[in-house]
Amino acid sequence: MKKLLFLVALTLALFSCKDAKNLAVSPADYDFSEVFTYGTPFRLGIIGEDYTRLQMHYASVTKKDAEHYAVTGYSKVGDNVQLFEGTIEIKSIQKVVPEVDDGGEVYSDHVDNHDVYVLECDYDFGQADGTFSGRSINEIYFKDGKVFTDDCYEEADGYDNNSHIGTFTPANGPERPANWSVFRVPDSEELDQGVGEFVPSEKFRDNGWASYYNSIFNYNEDDWVMVANARYEEARKWWDPEEPTITAQGPRNLMDSPLKTYEPDTYFIEASTPKGVSTIIFPTTETPEYADINFDGYKDLYQADDGGYCYLYDPELKEFVECPSYNDIQFKGYLAVFPSEKVLMTSHSFLEKGEFWYYLYKFEDGKFVQAGSVVEKNRVLYEYDKDGNLIHQGEYPSDLSRIWGLCFAG
Repeated sequence: MKKLLFLVALTLALFSCKDAKNLAVSPADYDFSEVFTYGTPFRLGIIGEDYTRLQMHYASVTKKDAEHYAVTGYSKVGDNVQLFEGTIEIKSIQKVVPEVDDGGEVYSDHVDNHDVYVLECDYDFGQADGTFSGRSINEIYFKDGKVFTDDCYEEADGYDNNSHIGTFTPANGPERPANWSVFRVPDSEELDQGVGEFVPSEKFRDNGWASYYNSIFNYNEDDWVMVANARYEEARKWWDPEEPTITAQGPRNLMDSPLKTYEPDTYFIEASTPKGVSTIIFPTTETPEYADINFDGYKDLYQADDGGYCYLYDPELKEFVECPSYNDIQFKGYLAVFPSEKVLMTSHSFLEKGEFWYYLYKFEDGKFVQAGSVVEKNRVLYEYDKDGNLIHQGEYPSDLSRIWGLCFAG
């Protein structure tokens, strides 16, 4: 985005006058913690002139005083994971001059036409083998006494935010460039070959970018096990030493499968957890997904196929445990996860009746339970509660309960 490129140039210029402060809004009146953690873990970052992949995660951001925040987190370069601690200092909060149309009216894509501000901060994070330092840029807005990241253009081509531009200075050695951001990486033109989104160049893919590329952009059907492994790798909490890892997987009917003596038309996952290595068997060859579907902070393994099968990660037992109630979920090859609402949405079509059914499920008391349903028929939506009572109807999702509107929109 041209605006953010301008802001990057502005930031670099401001390094020469880091002590100057221009605060259009008093930082003492707000807590910027959630703004600073927007996008964490940061999967897109570079370190060094060869664009080696850098990942950063802010585990904790706490306000110390009006302009200073204490930060604890982790960095990852290759297999090297380091704990860091440091400070973010607010240096500038400037209002963005709004665009004006030909008629002199203020132009804004924001629903409530809120003012946008640019937040600039200095950061300094120290870890065992060196120090990250530089300046961060965030586009924000204020509403109802709170501060928010301005993510209005999040779905637009080239969007990025919470950009960090700086260096890493090793304990012994010269400093190196180190930048990270959300959706794009500052100053990574030779690496980033994407137009609408970040795509790592093949030239630098071996510098830590292979799993990221394979998880999103590898469409080779012969590499589908590699792709599945890459997706698990990209989804896991790499900063957590107790996070399960997938060490092997594949359909059990492959001749080269290590479990080829078992039943055909099944899929195995070999998972390494703090309790040890275990093999999980799924009764279809559909590649399992890896996501937190009971919303307890730990990712689970499940299939979204006819009937459905699921193994939830139990943090107390430190292993994956089969969840029988998942088998009762009604769906036909479709399942969407909505963490913000802590619900699952599934669908089932009855073409002979001209009906499309949608179901919501919540995880309560150790099992999945239906929380409501919607049937679409003749372009009319009928909403039922968990007991099957009709409570709303209309032609648009906005005519239904708020949660349905959010799920259909997402």
